Formats: sequence, structure tokens, C-alpha cells
Amino acid sequence: MTISDYINEYSDSDTTRLHMPGHKGSFGYRDDITEIKGADSLYTADGIIAQSERKTSELFGTRNTFYSTEGSSQVIKAMCFLALQYYYQGIQGSGATEDLQKKTPTILATRNAHKSFIYASMLLGFKIRWIAPEDETFSLCRCSVSAEKLDLDLKKYIEDCRNSGKEPDIAAVYITSPDYLGNILDIKGIAEVAHKYGLLLLCDNAHGSYLKFLKEDIHPITLGADMTADSAHKTLPVLTGGAYMHISPNAPEEIEKDARKALLMFGSTSPSYLILKSLDEAPDRIDADDYKETAERLKQLKDKLQEAGIDTYGDEALKIVLDLRSWGVSGTFIAGKLRKYNIECEYADPDFLVTMWSPYNGLEKDYERFLVAVEEIFAGLQKLENDNEQKAGIDSSDNGLKADLPEVRFQPFEIRYMPHNNKEVGDELIGKVAADSAVGCPPAVSPIVAGEVINENIIRILDYYGIDKIEVLS
Repeated sequence: MTISDYINEYSDSDTTRLHMPGHKGSFGYRDDITEIKGADSLYTADGIIAQSERKTSELFGTRNTFYSTEGSSQVIKAMCFLALQYYYQGIQGSGATEDLQKKTPTILATRNAHKSFIYASMLLGFKIRWIAPEDETFSLCRCSVSAEKLDLDLKKYIEDCRNSGKEPDIAAVYITSPDYLGNILDIKGIAEVAHKYGLLLLCDNAHGSYLKFLKEDIHPITLGADMTADSAHKTLPVLTGGAYMHISPNAPEEIEKDARKALLMFGSTSPSYLILKSLDEAPDRIDADDYKETAERLKQLKDKLQEAGIDTYGDEALKIVLDLRSWGVSGTFIAGKLRKYNIECEYADPDFLVTMWSPYNGLEKDYERFLVAVEEIFAGLQKLENDNEQKAGIDSSDNGLKADLPEVRFQPFEIRYMPHNNKEVGDELIGKVAADSAVGCPPAVSPIVAGEVINENIIRILDYYGIDKIEVLS
């Protein structure tokens, strides 16, 4: 029996519900139940939930897949916990248990990390060492890092540690791929580098669950990541909040022993059965051919936009990202114009506009509407030169924003209880220490992270992206 079968049978059974939730199946909530007999329990699953997870695991080719009803935010924190636990187990295995409490491990991470990763540092007490982006100029959502760059960073950090008489303390490498702009990192090469140094590779693959079903399987688990956080709801037919924690067949077996405990640490003990039902039904709803066809259709759509002189950006198959840096308009301006065509986009900033697609878009209507709307908007841009709605965009290669990493005064976990205030962004904040990240979602290159020192470049970045307030230490 599946989760869906059980819920459907229970909903049809006319049972008197003397259990939670309080709506008792009324108001159209007939399928919303709790952990009653036979329904299994997410964090101690050994029945229909475990069976459903195994089916999903087979679909993705993982050793184990665990469900989350609270998105990749829950999974990211759980992955960090499991990586730290594995690190500490290695210390215990070496017999150095007396030093266990003295160790504060480090996770090496790309800067475009979701805020939940930084909060994981605050909650779990690990240090973050950022891998500097290879981009010379700053973008809120772009962070290019190659396998070669990772190798150099790891070598330098290990050498610096040993030269100062310390043993390297890296617990894992953490990356985000794909990013919000559709850039995909060299997962295979990065995994090989991480494993060369005996490190786990954790991947925030929130936007990439569907990568398994393209003509070429480029899911991070396939390419060598040890664990991934997949927001199934972002690109698959799953309700918002449905996510996977995937464990690679090649990952050390010890890392998943406490996987459910790790998820429970950061999640509610009352998971949504509506979300679980959608996760359960997803493998039967997913048709890989549909994803391949959609990718091909979007490639054709991108080609038509390029023919019309409208630049696109990024490698991701199911995103169309408009690159507006040479057009003199911002993404937010174009997003506003698209709403007049009854089109709502995923994300917009001064340089880019992001649209996300899936096989469940009404293909002909949605494709045609988007193409017509974009061509008409761009054809009329000359007529909008004096329009007060239009915000001039500046090519980010000329705006003076640098991708340099700020000075680190504290680690995020060191400032979590320090007094702080919300302040207006301005030059008077130069030299102050941030108490939180400047952006929340999406997974983004935060201009400033908790514990870092604000400088003139940071102020310029915050101004450019319209961030007018920030938390700073008092």
C-alpha cells in the first residue's frame, strides 16, 4: 500500500476522527491526517513512508532518499549536521577523543549559499570558509567556482593550517548548483577534488531535481556529490515544501545512520501528509520524456529570443533568464511589464529576469504568450525612454562592484546572541560588523554575512540591489 492509497482509503472510510487535526477532514481537508495507526511516521519510518522513499530512491539512483515536508531549508541543515557528525566520528576513530570538544570544524562553501546554510552555522557551531568567486564583478546570484579553484583553495588552507601548527579542520565542501541564474558548476570535477582530500561534497540542488530526467543525466548524485538537498516542489509535480535528502551510493555508509534524527532536529514533529502524499505520487507522475521535450522546446524558445536580439543567460535547461545588462532596463521593470500580459516571473533584479518552466506549463499558450510579450516589450523600449516606470539598469561590468570577500571579524555562530540593531544602509555603517546576511532567499551571493565587516564596496552593492536596511552589531 502507498501513502496515497492509505490516505484515500481512510478518507473514504467514514471513520470518526477523534485525533488531530482539528478540522476533522472538513472544509475540503479530507486528506490531511496525522500519524494514526497504519500511516507510518516520517522520522521513524518503517512502513508506507519508508516504502515510498525507497521507490523514490530507485528513481534517482541513490542509496537512500529521505523525505522532507519543510523544503530544502530543513535538508541543508540536516546535511550539515550529518557531515559534522561524520567528521567527529573520524576524530573518535583516531583515538583523539580528548580533543573532541576543542574542535570547531570548518565547511568550505561557495558564496552563493542559501541563508539556511548560514543559519546552520549559527545552530551547529561550525566555521565557514568561503570559496572566493572567480567572477571579477559582483552579481547577487552568480558564483563561478571551478574544480581547479577549489583545489587551489584547499591546498592553500591546508598549508596555512600546518604552517601555523594546526591540523586542517575541514568537514565538508558545500556548493550550490544550479544557481538562481541557471549556472551549473562542474560537479564531477569538484567531487573528484573533494574526494581527493577525503572530504564529503554536499550540494544544494534545490533547483535541480529534474536534472535526472534530461537527455543527459546531470543530477549531482550521478556526478559524484555525496549528499544533495533537492526541492522537489520547485521543478517536479510536488506540493510546496516537498523535498528530498539524497544519499549517494558511493557516500560513506556512516553518514546516513542518523539521517532521520538530523531532519527531525530542524523540522516539525507534525509533518504534512498532504505534502507526503504529493511526494509519494511524484514518481508515477514524472515522465522523463516530458522533461526532455520541455528542455528542447525551451531551447527553441531561447533561440528565437536570441534571433530577436534578446540575450539569455545560464546553462539550465528549464530556466529562461533574460540578461538585461546592455538594455538600459532592469529585470524588475520587465517583470512589471510582463504582468500586464498576465505573466508572473520567478525573480528579477537590476540585471536579470528569471523564469522557471516545467512540463506542466500549458505548452502552446504559455510559450506563445511569453514570446509575444517579450518581443513586444523589447520592440517598444525606445518609446519608453522618458517613462517614469523605467529604471535605468547599469551593466554590472561597469558599475564598480567587486566580488571581493569582506573581512571576517566573527563566525556566524559567534555573534548569534550579541546585541544588534536594524540600521539604514549608508556610509556611516562602514566599519560596522553585520549581524545577519543581507539577503534571505533565493540562494544568493550575500553581499555581507553575519560576522563580516562592512566596507565601501558592500554599501555600493547594497544600494545597487535596493537593500535599504541591515542588521549590525550594536
